Amino acid sequence: MNQTKTKLIVVLLFLSGGIFWAQEKNTVIIPSDDIISNYLANTKAYAALYTGKAETPYDVLFTNHPYLETNGYVRGELCYNRVVYKGILMRIDLYRDEITVMSPDVPHRIVLNNNKFNYAVLNGTMIINAVDEKKSNAKFLVLLHNGTYPVVKKHTLRIIEESNSLDRVLRRSFQIQTQFAVYRDGYPYPVKSKNSILKLFPDRKKELNEYAKLHKLDFNKQIEKSIISLVNHYETLTK
Repeated sequence: MNQTKTKLIVVLLFLSGGIFWAQEKNTVIIPSDDIISNYLANTKAYAALYTGKAETPYDVLFTNHPYLETNGYVRGELCYNRVVYKGILMRIDLYRDEITVMSPDVPHRIVLNNNKFNYAVLNGTMIINAVDEKKSNAKFLVLLHNGTYPVVKKHTLRIIEESNSLDRVLRRSFQIQTQFAVYRDGYPYPVKSKNSILKLFPDRKKELNEYAKLHKLDFNKQIEKSIISLVNHYETLTK
């Protein structure tokens, strides 16, 4: 089996309880026995997910959000510590590199341990860990194409502040930069144009160039679709 694909498969395939409480105005609110019993009955094997540190809210308002696709919690499939969980409410913070799950019945937002995260599927989108964290700054990557030469998307966020002449901050926002990479021999190669893909696969440069022209691939307006299409065609040529 191809070494790159083997590594990705390894990445993709590779209970304690407590009293939940909330604190507001120095008052501890302990759920009733019925709520706790109902919670434990519903979670059972899922309890391992809901033990950890609570999510820290952002202390200022932003004009946009740092979460993948939506700032709401979405039900999806989660593989955590090599166990697959279905129907988990979760969201991914791309700025903090955190994945948070919401516990059932008792609203409680828990930040998961990234070292135990294997993969997640949200709205049909596969999220994985960086194959080699030493060669990638991203904790989470979007897997766009899982072929012989996997294609991934990385988001990099930073905070932008707008202020007036008195240095008073008026607006804050997250600036999002998107990058793409193609894995070959276990290493991610950044790609951002047709030429970068042709350099990655020089043995079929002529055929790839003809294919891109024939199908009018647009690396400016439809870069994601174009990269996937060209890589997929190379895989077809080299089977």
